[in-house]
Amino acid sequence: MTETWRFRDEWMLRAFAGVKGVTSELIEQFRNEKKKYLSHALIDFGTIKQDQFIKAAEIVFKAKYLPLGAEKVEKFALSLVPEKICRKYDLVPVRLAESEICVAMMNPADMNAQADVEAITGRRIMPVFSLPREIETCLDQLFSADTVIFDLLSKVDAPDEIMVMGDTKAEDSQDSSITSPVIKLVNSIISQAYRKRSSDIHIEHEEQSSHVRIRIDGELKNIMKLPRHIAMGPVVSRIKIMSDLDVSNHFKPQDGRTKIRIGTAEVGLRVSTLPTSYGEKVVMRILDQRAAEVPFEKLGFAPEVVAGLDKCMTSTQGILLVTGPTGSGKTTTLYSILNKVKQETTNVVTAEDPIEYKLAGINQVQVNEKQGLDFAAVLRSVLRQDPDIIMVGEIRDHETADIAFQAAMTGHLVLSTLHTNDTISTISRLVDMGVDRFKISPGLLAITAQRLVRKLCPLCREQVPAAEAAPEILQALAEHGFEKTYYRAVGCKVCEGSGYAGRTSIVELLLIDPKIKELINSGALAEAIAAAGTESGALRTITKDALWHLATGQTDLKEVESYLQLKKTAAQPAAAAAPEAHPAPAASAAQPAPASPSGKARVMIVDDDQIMRMLLRKFVENAGYAAVEAVDGEDALTKIAEGPAPDLLVTDINMPRLNGYDLVKGVRSTLGLLDLPVIMLTTENSDKSQELAFQLGADDYVIKPFKGPLVMARITAALRRSGRLG
Repeated sequence: MTETWRFRDEWMLRAFAGVKGVTSELIEQFRNEKKKYLSHALIDFGTIKQDQFIKAAEIVFKAKYLPLGAEKVEKFALSLVPEKICRKYDLVPVRLAESEICVAMMNPADMNAQADVEAITGRRIMPVFSLPREIETCLDQLFSADTVIFDLLSKVDAPDEIMVMGDTKAEDSQDSSITSPVIKLVNSIISQAYRKRSSDIHIEHEEQSSHVRIRIDGELKNIMKLPRHIAMGPVVSRIKIMSDLDVSNHFKPQDGRTKIRIGTAEVGLRVSTLPTSYGEKVVMRILDQRAAEVPFEKLGFAPEVVAGLDKCMTSTQGILLVTGPTGSGKTTTLYSILNKVKQETTNVVTAEDPIEYKLAGINQVQVNEKQGLDFAAVLRSVLRQDPDIIMVGEIRDHETADIAFQAAMTGHLVLSTLHTNDTISTISRLVDMGVDRFKISPGLLAITAQRLVRKLCPLCREQVPAAEAAPEILQALAEHGFEKTYYRAVGCKVCEGSGYAGRTSIVELLLIDPKIKELINSGALAEAIAAAGTESGALRTITKDALWHLATGQTDLKEVESYLQLKKTAAQPAAAAAPEAHPAPAASAAQPAPASPSGKARVMIVDDDQIMRMLLRKFVENAGYAAVEAVDGEDALTKIAEGPAPDLLVTDINMPRLNGYDLVKGVRSTLGLLDLPVIMLTTENSDKSQELAFQLGADDYVIKPFKGPLVMARITAALRRSGRLG
């Protein structure tokens, strides 16, 4: 038995009851033809005129007719109602008032639709009637991919003169960049990441949305929230096309590369896709040539480290090993050394997997294991090329290690990397890989073990007062011969409130002197080698280097604390005495951020008016939520950064020190909390004020003075939209 075809406006049957020409036979004919809308079928058939239908609908629904077009829809109103609800009930939010929302509906009598919209927006619905085709066309225009992307682009802070252009593909020409919104969106993401000097771009998908995150100074930061269907579809496809990947394959990890131009700079992208439960995750590594051109003198090494490495670089033979975990800056260090040692009279050859940066005056060889060209095979061939200096990207196996040490003892300076935690354990690792001790001791020049830490912003860093400094840290600084002072992060506009700008290396250096060689040959334990190195000065520990960076103001205690091998009794007070980056104002001292009771949503109230905070707190707590207070934007930003983040932020606009606009900007851009719902409190009932609030990332606004039930309806609605309420 087949189901009876139902029109999308089936309820219109009662509006046409008794209308001349509307017969049961005609309606049955329309059902058989599977007409989408009964109303338009009757109009198109000529049974009734559109004006007659509109008048009849106004009488039946007791709602005025609104000729609908996308240009009549306020973006603020549309942003409060999800696309899923709009399409489910065939409605379009048209405009907002302080306590009402005007909604164009195909069926203004649908009480379920009205109840859902009121619950989601926190406003009383004012329904108007629009023709079904007008609703459908308007929804398609408002929620089309291009429209959504253009709306996203309007919020992206990207200077017009910065363009990302494909290097070889015709489709990446400037014309197509202008006409295709998805190309402009992807370009803006990449250019924004490049300007912020980030190393990686992550596009990740969740159930409701997708996020774009960039890694700056080793830390991931949210920069954009995308609709999941946009990110999974056109954005990922665009990136795949750029990197020559299979667009049709969504179930297999893929890797590709591309070269782009940002302004006058050529930048490489290494692209990796990975299927996840919500779509293909994309990671783009930005291969910025600037990273390969860092002068050795600007690596931020301590004078002792520089002197030790300079001694190695003047050697005509031997091997220098740079060790550390992935992402610790080993490649940058090696490239800087290569740029310093290369000369017109030397032949420098590298074996890399992959070649990330092109180095002038150096012969670079790409390892390709699929074609039998592994590190060992390349190294054997390189030795027949009359090299003076050889750089091996990584020592991974016995054969490569053995050839590298053999080359180091036969008149070649060899540079390479190894994945170990410290300098002393590198010797044990080489032995475990099968390298003979009698090759290690004469071949090794030095071993470094490095880590990357964030550098303090030089414009806003401040010295930690002696009264607040950790005594154990001051004592350690004095014991190692450094000034008894160190600095901490503050935050300014230049560093976007983070307090940090760039990264530097802390380095452990082990120079292989005769005593160390003797211990390696005899198979001495790591402890004995470390003790001998410390006694002779051949070993500069990572603790000493971390303290040097601390004393010179390059970084702070938070960044190096995990590398300080101090007594346990010293580490605990040091952590406790670590100063706050932004000391909380005295006015907020009486209002400590309470821990959220289990199961309660946390609402942060930000207002310099104590009475206003008290009233809002009362409303919030009476509604069953937990309230947290902040006296102004700076106080709020500090508390949110220290965590835990609230579930919703209600903030005034006009406040001292940091106003509501800058607070929202800080929450969105600096802290990367793109999903945190924000409600603005304002005394201005102007479109310009509201538009600015929405552009900066506010989700709703409440005009002062307000009624308690009204503001609580907005708070509950915002929590519900964000998924923070069950």
